[in-house]
Amino acid sequence: MMPWKVQSTIIGGKALSASKEQEYLYCSNQLKNLSYDFNYLSENWLQAYMRIMSITLAKNSCDGPFCNISDSINTSLSYEECRINSQECKLISEKLLDLSELIARANSLYSNAELSTRNFFDNTVSLCFTLIPSLSIPMLVSAGISLNSDKNNSMTNFAKWSNATAPLQQGFIRGISNNILINPITGFTIHGLNFMKKAKLLFNNGKQDKSIIFNNFSRSSLSEVSAGLSSITSRINNYSQGNKLTVSKINIPNKSKTILPKNGQSIKEALTNITELSSGNIGVHPPLANSEAATIAIQCFKKKDGSKSWLVTIPGTDGKPHSPFGWEQNAEVMSAYKSDRVKADSARMVINAMKKAGIQKNDPVALIGHSQGGIVAAAIASDYSKEYNIQHVVTAGSPIANHNIPEKTWVTSIEMEDELVANLDGKSNPSRSNWVTIRAKATHFDRKNIKNSKKSKENNENNEKYDISGVTVKGIDEKGTLTHDLHYHQAAYEDASTLGSSAILNQENHFKNIVDGKLESTTLWQGVMNK
Repeated sequence: MMPWKVQSTIIGGKALSASKEQEYLYCSNQLKNLSYDFNYLSENWLQAYMRIMSITLAKNSCDGPFCNISDSINTSLSYEECRINSQECKLISEKLLDLSELIARANSLYSNAELSTRNFFDNTVSLCFTLIPSLSIPMLVSAGISLNSDKNNSMTNFAKWSNATAPLQQGFIRGISNNILINPITGFTIHGLNFMKKAKLLFNNGKQDKSIIFNNFSRSSLSEVSAGLSSITSRINNYSQGNKLTVSKINIPNKSKTILPKNGQSIKEALTNITELSSGNIGVHPPLANSEAATIAIQCFKKKDGSKSWLVTIPGTDGKPHSPFGWEQNAEVMSAYKSDRVKADSARMVINAMKKAGIQKNDPVALIGHSQGGIVAAAIASDYSKEYNIQHVVTAGSPIANHNIPEKTWVTSIEMEDELVANLDGKSNPSRSNWVTIRAKATHFDRKNIKNSKKSKENNENNEKYDISGVTVKGIDEKGTLTHDLHYHQAAYEDASTLGSSAILNQENHFKNIVDGKLESTTLWQGVMNK
């Protein structure tokens, strides 16, 4: 079996002091230099092995009277000892290099440089697609072909396409959105709708400086495109699906002792819960209550002082005919305007459930969401900061870089590098002391990784806590699938947390402090749309 493994990079969090960063850099570089030294020793031992072996073999094969082999090597070492020494030096070299890399990754020593390089590359790609929109045709055609070639909804070929185009996705999306905004042929309708919307907002607010309309009119932002699209799709959706939202609490049978598998009192546990909730593998199966409804979970924790805190778990787009979490709602909740986001059916459902669950204005609240659920969590943190005390948002595979989440709210964002959905915001997440982004890469662990496979086996035999090759993704087919699957995000967070990064430890501790205490209740809420 060839498993998939995930290796994470940590961006953001509280920055190290200059002196501390220099210490870690020094240690990392020293380990790297030692690695090179041992690699050089390994090569020397290998040369000695080959020389001694060649002379030994020549002596053994030459037994005639005219055999005259002069031995210029004066040593008691056998060629087998030289071979063993070469292998041991090579192994030490690899371990030292691994340690150097781990120190760098755990302390994000090069994250700022990597982020700058990534942004420069994205800007370059974005400029190319903006100036020459026809460049997008091969990308779009290849995506369509891969989707069309997938059978039985396997998405295997599209996953390969997503992996191959990963470096271009963010810049491509931004460039296409720029073209829609500035090209009067392809984007006139969206331009007009956004222009009218801004003018109306400013007129209603009584602002005198109308130049802001024109300053923002040509601004390149995917959230502007989403705003324009939502003006169209929301009307179509309201006509076809209806705009009447019904949110109800699921009556849980007494025999169902466990609703969610974990208490959710750590980010790792919360990720397990949202994975199970999204797949329906919970104590009460929501589809039995209403097969066309969306389901979220709200957990209440009672602290020692009697106060309450809450954790709201929000799965992603389900595509059900009457669900508030349909495909169309993504554009609304990603809009540049609060007026659009608060009207989004998915955001309305979560807020409605929070009110019915009894969450008060000052109660500490943590939100965790996957895909559209994460966008909804970011939108609530942005738009309801006065109504609710949103202290922490955890997202998995959610494009939230364009959301104006207040600095008081901590954010832990998990994204896969070749995950198209997380790149739909067209830019990288902000990097701040309480906003940490975990970006991870998935690798199929086949014969090409045989060296890492041996190292993994040695790590297990030596009871080492960390596998340099990454964390194995559980719960997916050997062929793999889209890395938008939550199982990849679970592995990404596990890999990042096992590194011992202070940034991740701070995020985890902050999350735990919100939901500490006794789990008092877990309730499931379903939302359905009708005319």
